Amino acid sequence: MLLLEVKAMNEAKYPDVPGAKTHDPDTSMEAATAIKDRAVILRERCRDELKARDLTADEIAERLGESVLSIRPRISELYKRARVWPTGERRKNKSGKSAVVWRLMRAEVQPELGME
Repeated sequence: MLLLEVKAMNEAKYPDVPGAKTHDPDTSMEAATAIKDRAVILRERCRDELKARDLTADEIAERLGESVLSIRPRISELYKRARVWPTGERRKNKSGKSAVVWRLMRAEVQPELGME
C-alpha cells in the first residue's frame, strides 16, 4: 500500500514538493518529508546562483555549502517546472563524471521585461 501512496503523492505534488522513489518508499518518503520545508529555500538559492552564471548542480552545491544530495533534486524540480534548462555543455564534477551545466530560463533572469 505504501508504494501506491508514494506514487499518488509524487504525481499530485511533484515538482512543487520533493518526490519519493518507488523502489525504496519508506526511506525515500522519510527523506522527502524531512527536506520538504527546506526545499523551497534551496530551490530559490539555486535560482539565485544561476542568475549570475551557468553552473552544474555540484558547483551550485559547493557555492552554497550544501550537499549535492540536497541540491541535485532541487535542480530536477526546477527543470520540471521549466525554470532551468541544460545548456548543452558538460563539465567534470569532483567524482570525475560529466555533469550537465544548467542555465536559468530567460524569464527568470529578466522578469522586468515582462517575460514571465
